Parts: sequence; C-alpha cells; structure tokens
Amino acid sequence: MSNQNLDPRQFRGALSRFATGVTIVTAKDLEGGFVGTTASSFNSVSVEPPLILWSIDNNARSLGAYEKAEYFVVNVLASDQVSLSNHFARPSDDKFAGIDYQLNEQGVPFFTGCSATFECKTRYLYAGGDHTIIVGEVMAFNDTSRNSLLFHQGSYRVSDKHPVVSNQTSKDEDKGEQGFAEEYLHYLVGRTFYQLMNKLNVMLTKQGVSELEFRLLTSLSGRENCTLAELGYYSVLTADELHAPLSALIKRDLVAVKEQVNDKFMVLTDKGNEKLIPLLAVAKANEADMLGHCNAKQAQEFKQILKETINWTR
Repeated sequence: MSNQNLDPRQFRGALSRFATGVTIVTAKDLEGGFVGTTASSFNSVSVEPPLILWSIDNNARSLGAYEKAEYFVVNVLASDQVSLSNHFARPSDDKFAGIDYQLNEQGVPFFTGCSATFECKTRYLYAGGDHTIIVGEVMAFNDTSRNSLLFHQGSYRVSDKHPVVSNQTSKDEDKGEQGFAEEYLHYLVGRTFYQLMNKLNVMLTKQGVSELEFRLLTSLSGRENCTLAELGYYSVLTADELHAPLSALIKRDLVAVKEQVNDKFMVLTDKGNEKLIPLLAVAKANEADMLGHCNAKQAQEFKQILKETINWTR
C-alpha cells in the first residue's frame, strides 16, 4: 500500500495511541561537557547480547555529540520526574546547570530516583528517515522498581493496574510496627507540606525567592486588593511572620501598598506579576512530580478532600 498520501499530523496522532515510557539519554558532548535529551523512542533489541536502541531527530543540535559518543546512559524516568523530563525537552545552552546528577565510570551523567538506568556502549548507528537510530550494548543497569512515567496521546500519564488484575491479592510488605503519628491525619498532612516545600525550595532558591516570599506572591496572584488579614489567611502566615518577607517584596518593587480610608491593601506590581510567571511554572512542576504517584482520578479526589477539609476547619 502506497504511503504517499499519509497525512503527517494524523500519522503522528495514530502513533500517539501507543503509550511509551519517558527517558532522558545522556552522553558527553564534543567539548568536554554533556548532552541530555528527553526521548520516548526507546526499546529493547536483544537479551543475548544485551542491546537497546533509541532514536534522535536529525535536526537536533546534539545529534553530532551522540553520533560520536562512545558511551551513553538511558535514564528511564519515574512518575515523579515530570519536571526533569520537561527541563531536558527544552533547548538550552547548558541543560545540566543546576541539575543534580552523578557520573558513572565512563564519566557519563545519570540521575538518581529513576525507575531504571542503562549504561551503554554505542554499537551501531542507522539512518531511519528523519531520525538516526542508535543501538547500544548494555554494560550495566540499575532497576529501582519505582513506578515509571508514561507518555500517551500527547500528555504525561502514570501507570495503574488493569481492573482485571487490580483486585488480585498481592503480598503486603513487612512494614513493622507503626507509631500513632504514622497513621494520624494531622501528622500526614503536616509532613506532606513540609517535604513538598523542601523540594520546592530548591527550585525557588534558583529563582532568587524565599519560601515565605513565594507564599505571599502566590497569595496575591489574581487578587486586585488584599488586606493584611487576608494575605495572612491565604499565605498561612501570622502577622509577625508576614512583616519581613512583605517588606522585602515591597522594597524590590514586586508588591505595592494602596491606602484606602482606614485600611491598607497589597497588590502585585507589573514587575511582581512578571516575576510570578516562572514561579508558577516551578510550582506546577513540583505539583506534577508529586501527583505522579497518583492517577488522574486519585489526584482530583485528593485535592477535593483537602479543599473540603479546609472549608470544614475555617
């Protein structure tokens, strides 16, 4: 059957019906640095010998580095590594700046927390239409058994058991004895917030914003006028805790104070709104990583439960 009349857009749409994992392939570049590319075109080839393949667009800036690289690493991303996937999918002069990574024995970067990693030696290169197919021999691998990140029909997904098998009894892990706190709602909510903010703070520091400043800026987002009392409520900060970060934001011309009658109102300045754009992107990436442990229904239910709890405790 002739393929001359294939519509490229419809063809890509049909291909997107096939769910894939998400990987970042890393290697040394031609100047002593590193290259990293987000790719879903990864597959096994052979067990004996252990061979895998992936493909890269012929227009990619890093193609030459991969073609000449003696070694590369395939990092199979876990469900909570959406932000890492997005980072390496975007063009950048130095994708590894500010990213946590380690080097293997061949000096190739790899990431911790992945579902699996495959350290490979380049064996074959093949022309594959508008892509180049790279086959590597696996020298070493690591399997963490973490839930993997998926890509299907143009969006990220998380895997879940099919209903046919989800009701089957699985072996419970030996959790040992748990204290009261491990099952106590207040502890679980507090610990969740604390640990999520710890991860977010790493990204906020790179944006030159503290956690308290971030909480104030996001609390003002979308609000034309906000009293100190309202700002404290939305940011979950006391009046004493508000003072220092709010003063810093006003000094940096990110927040302005409007005085009306007997009250003061806080508003974001144009500069503050501009500063908020990358912060919101960072926050969404942090949220996406966290919700990578849930399917879409669980994530929505989780948010709804939290909203109902907030309304109940007002």
